[in-house]
Formats: sequence, structure tokens, C-alpha cells
Amino acid sequence: MEVLDKRNLYRMPWSMNDNPIGWLETTDKCNIYCLGCYRQQIEGHKSLEELKEDVLFMKRWRNIYNVSIAGGEPLLHPDIVELVAFIKEQGIEPLVLSNGQALTREILVELKKAGALGIAFHVDSLQKRSPRWNGKTEAELNELREELMELVASVGGLYCNFGMTVYRSNFDQINDVVRWGNKHIDKVHGLVFITFRAAGLDTGVQYYTPSGERVTPQELGYALEQEIAEDAGVTSQDVWAKIRSEFPHYDASAYLNGTQRHDSIKWLMGVQIGLKGGHMLGSIGPRVMEAVQVWHHWFKGTYLTYRRSNRVGRKVFLTGVFDEKVRQTWRNYLRTVVRKPILLFSPVYLQTIGIVQAPDLLPDGRVDMCDSCPDMCVYDGTLINSCRMDEWRLYGGYLHPQLETDIEPQKEPEKEPQPVK
Repeated sequence: MEVLDKRNLYRMPWSMNDNPIGWLETTDKCNIYCLGCYRQQIEGHKSLEELKEDVLFMKRWRNIYNVSIAGGEPLLHPDIVELVAFIKEQGIEPLVLSNGQALTREILVELKKAGALGIAFHVDSLQKRSPRWNGKTEAELNELREELMELVASVGGLYCNFGMTVYRSNFDQINDVVRWGNKHIDKVHGLVFITFRAAGLDTGVQYYTPSGERVTPQELGYALEQEIAEDAGVTSQDVWAKIRSEFPHYDASAYLNGTQRHDSIKWLMGVQIGLKGGHMLGSIGPRVMEAVQVWHHWFKGTYLTYRRSNRVGRKVFLTGVFDEKVRQTWRNYLRTVVRKPILLFSPVYLQTIGIVQAPDLLPDGRVDMCDSCPDMCVYDGTLINSCRMDEWRLYGGYLHPQLETDIEPQKEPEKEPQPVK
């Protein structure tokens, strides 16, 4: 199996206070169930005023380029259109994260008018949806992805992305989604693969609140019995190698590391170049990714994440002057149009593949998080990791895992000597 070398990748310059992404928690309510969901239905909808305060907080302290409007299912929030309009008024790009269940063309039109950047869908085979989709493989779910894709395309001018949670049980189906996405590069701007996260409840680890109280965190959606939690453990490098095994044109160019392990890669980002119909040519390299981030920050004041349009034209090949991967892509382009001259008139598109490795509970009890976490949200006037927000809501802060073997046994209190009768 191929192995990633960090020296061949660009480490994204993002930080807590200068990060292109702001994560906005709008609601706990949802219309489907996803295994290991980070969010439990504790509080319901946040008010529009609270959400506006969160946006302004992130604008000031996060220097964001876009807001990922999340939940729960944000389309269930009664003020979703007003919220999108407010975010756009702040000069920030609003991206709606959705499972697509409640989406209609009428809602899409309203969201576009309000200034939405687009929709990032979450579709995978372990979700509990309507009977039509339950028990389907990832290949079979491409029919659902295509319905949602065409719905977005019918409105036009919107970003469209598809995310999938990767479990051990659907790991071998990853390339069914990549193949489908490549085929529709003109309408699918990106794919995201998120490795399944679970905290086993019977793994020899005890959990303590910030005040030192021992708890069994069964209320957390990602605290699961060990038999279920064993579906976790896939790494970003596993997913990268799986894709590369069938699609050698794909490669990653940038990453974010973990907070505990020197060798972990938490966010792995790649950008493919291709033509309509799935004629894939190659990927950009780390030099281009670095140039894009630096240029955008220099001229716009923020780092870059999502683009409304993924159509770039042949000018992208000019970056091959300083990027070997793009030079190889240019050579592949020439060979492709020589074999099929009609493709000379085809537009050139970009399509991203992001791989996110969820927080890992290490054998010694430490938690390896995403360094410079791009998905931080606002809670009680501070920035916290959105994937662990329920710990704050239930226990007042992050739980502290500790190995049972590291816990000193409680000594029995010494008994006072009793007088002899």
C-alpha cells in the first residue's frame, strides 16, 4: 500500500484565529438518524438572534471566509433563509450542510436569492432514511446523490458537495462514490470522506468531567458499545490509498495534522482536474495549493475554502510552470485531446476530494484532535470543537479520558483500634 509523506504536502496555514471556516450550530432537530451522530436533541432550535451573535463572534475572532450552517438538519430551522441572508450581508459565504431529506427546489431558490454559496450533502449507507433508501449500498445510493445533484443544478449557480461517513463496513465502496463523482465533475464540485468516530464504553477507559466527576457518557451519540465502535478505526491514509488504488490521477496536496501524534493526518485535501464526462487528467500539487492560499489571503484578507464555480478553463495549466503535478496533468490533457479531438472544446473543471479523520481516542487515553480545527463553533462565548460540543452542554467542558490502569485504587480508611473487652 502506498504511504503518504508529509514532506510532499503543503501544511495549510490555518489557525484558531485565522481560519476560513466557521461552524454554526443552528438546531439539534433532525429528520433522519446517522450512526455516531455528534449531536443529540437536547435544546432544539437556536434563536435567530443567538445565531447572528455567533456569526459576528466568528467574523471578529475567526476571520472566516465562509460559514458552514449545520445541525441537526438546518433546513428544519424556521429562520434558515433569514440566517443565510444575514451571513451574506456580513461579506461571508453561507454554505448549508444538509442530508437533503427536506430539500425542495422552492427552498433552493429562496436560499440562492438570500445569498447561499451552495449545499453540502451528507449521504451514506448507514443512515436511516425512508424505506426506499434503507439497506442500500453506496453504489445504489448514487441514485439518491444524482437526484440531489440534479436538483441543485436545476437552480444553477450553486456549489454542490457530497460527504460520506466511512466505516469499516463500507470502506470497500469508497471508489463507487469517487467514480460517480468523477463522471459528474461538471455538477459535483467536491467529495468529502469522514472516518467514523466512536468512543467505546467498555474499552478500559474511564471518563471524567472538568470538575473531576466520573461519568459513563452514554448520552453522547458517539459513545457506543464496543461491538459497534469497532466499525471505527479507518484513517485518512487508508482512504487516500484506497482511492489511489483505482484512480492514479488523484492525489492530495495539503493537510492538517493532529494535536497528539506527529504522524497523524487529520485533514487531507486534494483537487482533481478533469473534463466533462469523467475524463480525469490529474491533480494540482502542493505549490499551487500554497499559491492559492497565500494569494487569497494577500488580496482578500482570508484563506480560501469553497468556490461557487468549479469551472476554471485551461489557464489552470499555466500553474504547471512551478508545479510538477500540473505539468503532468497538462501532458495528460494533450494526450486526451489527441485521442479524442472533440474534447478540445470541453470546459476544464476542478473537483475536490477532502478526507477528514475524526478524533482518535489513543490507547493511553489521550484524544488526537484536528490541529487548527476548521470546524470550530461558538459555545458560551468561546470557540470549541464542534464535534465535542455535546460534552460542553452535558458536562460543562471536554471530558477527560483516563486508562483504568492509571487510576489509583481507593484505599480503605484505616480503622481505629478497638479496645479489648
